[in-house]
Amino acid sequence: MYPFPFSATSKTMPISVTATASTSTRLPGQGNSIRIVNEGPNVAFVSIGEGTQTATLPNATATATSTPILSGSDITLSIPNDAVYNISAICRATGTATLDVQVGEGQ
Repeated sequence: MYPFPFSATSKTMPISVTATASTSTRLPGQGNSIRIVNEGPNVAFVSIGEGTQTATLPNATATATSTPILSGSDITLSIPNDAVYNISAICRATGTATLDVQVGEGQ
């Protein structure tokens, strides 16, 4: 059985999101799960991966650089725990959001 995914001492990193992709930033730890809380007020799109990331808005071409994070949501995504990952985020025109990001272990 897996331990709880996030401890009370997990580091939390805020990302202020606007209509311009945020700077690619290293995740605040390593693990196999990433928790993202969107404080709102708008949908944000994230790109998470190895190396420099640049989030994009979704369009007609499917891409891994525009994963939606709904306003008011608290989601957990799986990530490989054998690499250092970065994140970038973006909102649609005139939109803003604040994302809180944590990395942990477990389900």
